[in-house]
Amino acid sequence: MCTTKWSRLLLPLTLAVAMVLASCGPAATPAPAPAETPAPVAAATPTPATAPEPMPPAGAAWLQTDPYRPFPEKVTVKLVKGGLEAASQLPAGETIEDNRALRYIENTLNLDIQFLWVVPSDSYGDKLNLAIASGEIPDMMIVDPKQLEQLTAAGAIEDMTPYIERYANKDILENYRQTKSVALASATIDGKIMGIPNVQPQADAPIMAFVRRDWLNKLGLEGPKTLDDIEAIARAFIERDPDGNGVKDTYGLTGTLQPVMVPSNLHGFDAVFNAHGAFPGMFYRDASGKIIYGTVQPETKDALARLARWYKEGLIDPEFATKDTNKSNEIIAGGKGGIMFGPWWIPWWPLNDSVANDPNADWWPYLIQDKNGQYTFSMGDYTYSYVVVKKGFPHPEAALKILNVQNDLSYGLNDAPQFYPNFNEIWTLLFPIPFLIEQPYVVERMAREYRDALDGKLDPATFSEAMKIEFEQIKTDVANPRQDLPSWSVRMARLEAGLLLAQGYNEVRTDPAAKRIYTSDPNWPSLKKMEDEMILQIITGAKPLDYFDTFVKQWYDNGGAALLAKMNQ
Repeated sequence: MCTTKWSRLLLPLTLAVAMVLASCGPAATPAPAPAETPAPVAAATPTPATAPEPMPPAGAAWLQTDPYRPFPEKVTVKLVKGGLEAASQLPAGETIEDNRALRYIENTLNLDIQFLWVVPSDSYGDKLNLAIASGEIPDMMIVDPKQLEQLTAAGAIEDMTPYIERYANKDILENYRQTKSVALASATIDGKIMGIPNVQPQADAPIMAFVRRDWLNKLGLEGPKTLDDIEAIARAFIERDPDGNGVKDTYGLTGTLQPVMVPSNLHGFDAVFNAHGAFPGMFYRDASGKIIYGTVQPETKDALARLARWYKEGLIDPEFATKDTNKSNEIIAGGKGGIMFGPWWIPWWPLNDSVANDPNADWWPYLIQDKNGQYTFSMGDYTYSYVVVKKGFPHPEAALKILNVQNDLSYGLNDAPQFYPNFNEIWTLLFPIPFLIEQPYVVERMAREYRDALDGKLDPATFSEAMKIEFEQIKTDVANPRQDLPSWSVRMARLEAGLLLAQGYNEVRTDPAAKRIYTSDPNWPSLKKMEDEMILQIITGAKPLDYFDTFVKQWYDNGGAALLAKMNQ
C-alpha cells in the first residue's frame, strides 16, 4: 500500500542538484535531468497571489508538537538566497522574498523570514564564501562538507545535537534511519552533529546501459549482461549498419571528457570500472574497515586496460575526450548512437530527444554484471550539503521546524496546501531553505507498486494523484509504445529502469567523514588534476598502461598517503 508522502512525482534532478550545489560553493554543474525532488500531490488551481494563504485547521494536534509548535513570540530569521535569474517563473505578484509558500511557513511557525541578499545562482557560492570569510553570515544557510568543517573549526555555528531528535518530524527521522545513520554521521564532528544533513535519493546511480533494442533485434543480438556483451554489441553497431542507411556512420560507445564522475555521469565509463571491481574517485572502506582510495587500486588499472583497448579498436567515440555531455547527447539525438551509459532517469533526457526524432528508437535499460557475476556500483553520497545555524542564534530549532513545514508542502502532509500546479519547476524559489531530506530508495518502491498495479495485485486507486497520473502514462505506453513521448519516458524510467534497481545490487559509497577531510586538504586539487589527466591519457593512448603505476606512486608521494593517514586516524 503506498503512503501519501512517497507516492510522489519527483522533479528533474540536476536542476535541483545544481541549485543546491550553487548554494554550497563552486562546483561543476551537472547536465539537466529528472530527479528525486518533490512535486505536488495534485495539480491544484493556483490561488491568487493576493489571497490569504490557508492555515492549518484550528486545534490541529500535530501543530502543538515540538516539530511544529509556533513560537510564542515572533522570531526573525535572516537568510540568503540564490535563484534570482529564475524569479520570472513565479506566479504574477509573487517573488522569492514574498510568496504563498513562504507566508504559509511564516504563519504556521510565527516567523518573520527576511533575506539579507538574493542573487543569481551562479553568484551564490562566491557571495556566500565572502560572507563566511567576513563573518557576516546569515542565521541559517546551506553549506558543503568543506564549509561545515571550516565553520565548525571557527566556532561559528551551533551544535545541533540537542535539536535533531526533538524537532525533526517523524518523516525526516525515518529518512535518516534509512541511510543506516550515514547521513547524520557525515554531519558529526568530534561527536557533535554540526549541521542538518540532506538526504540525496539514489537518483544518480547505479549507472546502467541503455541500448537500442530495435538495433539489437535487427542484428539478431541479445541484450547485454556483461562487459564482453557490451563490447560485442558496440562492434556490431559500428560494423553492421544498424540504422540501415548503407553507410558506416554509427558509433559503438559514446563518452565524455569526464570518464568518471560519481554520481550522475552521462556517457561516462563508471559502470565499466565498477564491473572490474574498481571504484575510482571514491574514498571508501575495504573489507578490513580501512579507508582506501579507489583510483589507486589495481582493479582500476584492469579497467583502464579494457577501455584503452576499446578506444584503440574504435569502439569508443574517437573524440570523446573533447566532448561534454551536450556534445555527446547530439550523437544520441541524431540517431547515430545505440548504447549510452547513464542513470535510471535518462529516458526523460536525453533519450527522449532520440525517440522524438525517431519513434522506432526502442531504448531499453540493462544492468551490467561485475567480474563475480553480481551487480556492484559506485553510489552518490547520501548527503552532500547541510543546513547550519549561526552561533548565538536564539532558536536553532527554527531551522528544523522550517524544514518540517517545507517537507509537508512538498508532499501534501499535515493538511499543507498545494498552491502551485508548477511546483516542480519553482520549489527552489519558493522555499526559504531550498533543501530536501528524501527517502533514499523511493525509485525502487514506486517501480514495484506500478508493476503490482499492472499485474492486478495492487489497486491504483490507493495511489496519490501524482502516481495515478504516472500510472496512466505507463499504461498508455504499454498499450502503444513510443507514440506519446512523455508516457514513454515515464514508463522507461519509472517502471522498466526502476524494476532493474528493485532486483537489488551492492553499493560502494564514500565514507561520510572522508569528504570533509579531502575537500579541505590543500593537496587535493593537484591530486585530482593528476588523476583526471592520467585516466584520459591512458584511455586515449597518450600514455602507456604502465603509466598507471607511476601515477600511483606520485599520488601517494604528493599528499595521498598523508591524506589517507589522516582519514584512518
